[in-house]
Amino acid sequence: MTSCSLLSPFAAPSEPFQDFTVGEFGGIDGRQNILYVRTDGVALLISPTPAAGRLSDHDLSRLQILLTSRQFRQEVKREAQRKAKSPAPVCPDQITTEVTMGSLWMSHTDPCGTKALSTPAFDEIISIVAPAMQGNFDGPVENTEPRLRPLRLERLPLQDQPGYTITIDAAAGGMITMAGRKSELHDLSVQQRDTVRLLLARLVDTPVVPCTSTVRYWLHIDPEPPGSGPKISGPDCGFPQRQPEFHALTTLLENAFGV
Repeated sequence: MTSCSLLSPFAAPSEPFQDFTVGEFGGIDGRQNILYVRTDGVALLISPTPAAGRLSDHDLSRLQILLTSRQFRQEVKREAQRKAKSPAPVCPDQITTEVTMGSLWMSHTDPCGTKALSTPAFDEIISIVAPAMQGNFDGPVENTEPRLRPLRLERLPLQDQPGYTITIDAAAGGMITMAGRKSELHDLSVQQRDTVRLLLARLVDTPVVPCTSTVRYWLHIDPEPPGSGPKISGPDCGFPQRQPEFHALTTLLENAFGV
């Protein structure tokens, strides 16, 4: 009995409250917005305007109730059964919204011309995190961990775009060096600093792999504190499992330094 499962393919097991993810994909603008929320309320938004912050204790408590509720598990199960019987059609400008926590995963795609099943728990989860999906948080991260790791981001010259080097130290002080432009110093804002350190924590969570694609960027990440671990270095294509995070990091730093 220990070698087989008594759960049906559509069973939704009870999951303890843990880190969860909300994603929004598609639409005419080709959006790919991902919100990572930790159990302490710290959240990281990966989007064209990446940001980090904290959810309120009230919202976090309500999310915990919803995500661990029987109602949500039933919605996950019903939605899986419905999609197995009748896969959702592809619709113009459709937007897919997903919620994932542990083995629980559920998505809605709108508009598709068919009335969806009632999903009050899923809908309320999406409603609560809606401000955070736009980069509006209830407060700053506050937590000091993970530490900001010193980094050096190099953009290689390509056609008519010059290369540059951006360095960020452990105190969130930065400098950009670019051919034909005077080197500039720039301190990251509190939110920029927190967003960078959370992005780096996800980037270093997976190993750098060899790649043969065209290299556009090269990222060097130092341990913090110095000597506490290995340095990490690799091109953009060397982080295949963390492409959204890599693009979010380059977007944030380029916006901060005006390139």
